[in-house]
Amino acid sequence: MCKEVPTRTQSPKTLCVMAHDPIIIMKKTTIIILLTIVTQLTYGQTDSDKRKSVYIEIAGSGGVGSFNYEKHFLKKNNTEFTWRVGLSLAPIDKNNGTGIVFPLMINSLTGKNSHKLELGLGQGITITTKGSFFALTTAAIGYRYQSENKKWFYRVTYTPLISYLVDFQIQQWGGISIGYTFNNKVK
Repeated sequence: MCKEVPTRTQSPKTLCVMAHDPIIIMKKTTIIILLTIVTQLTYGQTDSDKRKSVYIEIAGSGGVGSFNYEKHFLKKNNTEFTWRVGLSLAPIDKNNGTGIVFPLMINSLTGKNSHKLELGLGQGITITTKGSFFALTTAAIGYRYQSENKKWFYRVTYTPLISYLVDFQIQQWGGISIGYTFNNKVK
């Protein structure tokens, strides 16, 4: 199925919807989420106490800002793996209205003691108040400070937003976060 789509250039671009069809993207995102949940349940059957956190991110993967829930699901040597889901509202434009953004990511935290390198990859799913759908790939590279014996943590991240549905674009973006950990022990 092909249709003409306006672009930033003078002439419209013909878009053939196949691999970039929103239905296909939603199916792939659903599969990734289900695999994460299955992994979580598999590791959840052990006796380990998994760390759970909430945090507010200004700018970052959710756009203008987001409220996020994060859970650790695996620890190997000096690396911890987490998944996160967030919620954000962002003004888009007059044609699309306000966007409800759901950043979904898998992250790794590498380092000793309180100082961690954070790397992440995910999908930002946006549904607008006017019925439009957007999907952006989100990435993250940053610094996280979380003391072993304190419940508060801080993050500074570079979070490019990668658009691929109509044409390929990378939006340079970053964010800062403050969060609270409910149980600060990862076994």
